[in-house]
Amino acid sequence: MSKNAPVFIPDRSLLSIKYLMSTATLQRFLFLLSFLTYGVGDGVTAAYMIEKTGVMSEANPLVQFVYAFSGAQGVIAFKIWFAFIILLLVWMVSRRSNTYWTINGFLAALCVGGIMAMRTNLMAAYGMTPPSPESVIMAFLILTILFVIIGDMVDNNRS
Repeated sequence: MSKNAPVFIPDRSLLSIKYLMSTATLQRFLFLLSFLTYGVGDGVTAAYMIEKTGVMSEANPLVQFVYAFSGAQGVIAFKIWFAFIILLLVWMVSRRSNTYWTINGFLAALCVGGIMAMRTNLMAAYGMTPPSPESVIMAFLILTILFVIIGDMVDNNRS
C-alpha cells in the first residue's frame, strides 16, 4: 500500500443511513409518512390554497380562524401540531401488545387521508373543481374503519 493511498473512513451520514436502515420498520415508516402527508403536506397545501383562492375556500372553520389571526404560517403550524398530537396518541396506543397491524392500518389510512387532502387543496388552488369536503372525509373514515378492522383481524390471528 502506498503512502498516499486514500484511507476509507466511514462518513457520518453513511453511518446514520446504516443505523436508520437497521432500525427501520414498517410502522416507523408509516408514522413518518403520516406526519409528512397528513401534517406537513396538508398544512402547506392548505396554506397555498388559501393564499391563492381566499380563506373561504378552506372548509374547516377552525383553520379559517387560525388563518385570520396567524396567516399561512399559522395554518401550517396548526396542521403540523394537530398531526403531531394524533400521532402521539397513536404511538401511546401502539405501546400496547398485539396492536401492530391495527396501528399500521390506521397509519396507512392517515397517509391516504393526507394525500386526499393535499390533492383537494391543490385542485382548489389551481381552479379545478375539487371533490366535496364531505366526500373526502367520508372516504377517509371508511378507509380508516376498513384498514383498522383488517389490522385487528391480522393481530388477533397472530396471537
